[in-house]
Amino acid sequence: MARARSSPDESGVRRAARSTVRFPVELRRVAGEHGVAPRLVADSPEEWRLGPATVVVDRRRGTAQVRYARETIARAGCDAEEVMSAWRRALDRLARDSLAPDALLPALAGAYAEVLADGGAPDGTRVVLAEMVAAVGRAAGRRTYSRAQFAWDIARLRRERRLQHDGRRVLLDVATGAAPVQRRRVVWIEDESGAGQYYGSFRLVAR
Repeated sequence: MARARSSPDESGVRRAARSTVRFPVELRRVAGEHGVAPRLVADSPEEWRLGPATVVVDRRRGTAQVRYARETIARAGCDAEEVMSAWRRALDRLARDSLAPDALLPALAGAYAEVLADGGAPDGTRVVLAEMVAAVGRAAGRRTYSRAQFAWDIARLRRERRLQHDGRRVLLDVATGAAPVQRRRVVWIEDESGAGQYYGSFRLVAR
C-alpha cells in the first residue's frame, strides 16, 4: 500500500515543532556568535537572559518576545536566528534613541515641574515615576518616548553617575508593598549586573 503523503501544512507544522525543540541549542549557538551567553531565568513562561534584555518564548505558539525592563521591545518567531536579529535591532534602537545625560537631566527637571504643577504639589514632593515617562518625552521634544526607552535612559544615567542637576539630586524610590503589582504605576530599572527592581516614585531634592 502506498504511503500517504503529508500535506504541505502538516510538513510545516512538523518543521516548526522540530525547530522549537532545538531552540535552546540553537539559541546558545547563535547568541555565542554575538558574544552573548544565554541564561535560562524562568521555566514558565520560558525566559532567557540575553545581555541587558530577556527573551520570553512560547513554544506552543512558536513565538518569542524580546523584553527590556519587562517591556516588550520586539517580537519574533521561535527561531534562534530570528530572535537574535530582533534582539540586536531592538537594543541598537534603544542605544540610538537614548537621551544622553546632558539632554535627559533638563528633560527630567522640566517633566518633574510639569507633573508637580498638574497635581498642585510643592517642589521636592514624590511623584509617580510612570507619570514621568510621557512628560520627559514632551520636555525632550520627542514625538514618541516609550517606557522601555525611559528605563534605558535612567539606567544609563545611574551607570554614568550623573544623578545631580542644577544643585539638586535625582532620587528614585523603590516600589514597596502592593506597588509592584500595579505595573502601570512603576518602572523596572535594570542595574549593571543585569538584575533590577521596580521603582515607584521620583523627586528632585536640594543637595
